[in-house]
Amino acid sequence: MKISAAAAALLSLALPTATAWTVSRHNSAMVSSLHRPTSMSIRSPSLLQSTTVKDAAVEEVAAAPDTGAREFGVVNTNKLSKLYDLVVIGGGPAGVAGAIKAAQMGRRAIVIDKPKFDAGVLPNGLDLFFGGPTGLFSKALRDLAKTTNVAAMRAQHMDSDVIWKQITNGIVKLAMRNSEGQCRTLARYGIDYLQGSAMLLGEDDEANKAAESKFEDDMDSPEDGLRSVKVTHTGVLDDYVGFVHDAEVTVTGTKVLVCTGSKS
Repeated sequence: MKISAAAAALLSLALPTATAWTVSRHNSAMVSSLHRPTSMSIRSPSLLQSTTVKDAAVEEVAAAPDTGAREFGVVNTNKLSKLYDLVVIGGGPAGVAGAIKAAQMGRRAIVIDKPKFDAGVLPNGLDLFFGGPTGLFSKALRDLAKTTNVAAMRAQHMDSDVIWKQITNGIVKLAMRNSEGQCRTLARYGIDYLQGSAMLLGEDDEANKAAESKFEDDMDSPEDGLRSVKVTHTGVLDDYVGFVHDAEVTVTGTKVLVCTGSKS
């Protein structure tokens, strides 16, 4: 990907501690000035793989107050026991957009997504990386490059690790705003969002056959059938016992949209 000299200057700070970055062969030197009038090409698997970004996310989670209430990523069991028109597996931009489109057409939808790593989930259930596109952190880095004056920070004799810490914190905060915005949008459309590991069951699976019998009268076109999804390592809300951790549930829909990208 092509990045500006300013962004490259920020990246140069990460080299001592972050392992995700490699310079392409035809550009072997990192620029160190925000004002160098050139650009360079950098290849990276993902800024998410940078240990410093992960550490910043973990620290953000650890610093968040635990109110004891889960606000995001949990669904009441009464809702889960009913038939959905669309079950979306994968909480990236495509999955979120698909669920919103279904809701706009008057359909009942749910998004099931597994957090990239548990330490990136706030006590209230907000997954810092939910709804974020591939390359979200690279985009955030480019945005920060427009407002972060590394030269001025160095002139104040700030250590490179301190400067990079500020940058990674800014990246994580941008991800938080994006994630919470996506969750709020789903809620406004009445779309359920459940965190957990999803497995699409086969048509001949006993659980799927049982669901066909259960929802036979609820389907617009019974001949089209339905599909069930087993969700494990999830948290659900029960009217009698409250929040149930590490539960296993089956979610059924007349349609299933798989949007897991490279994870499929």
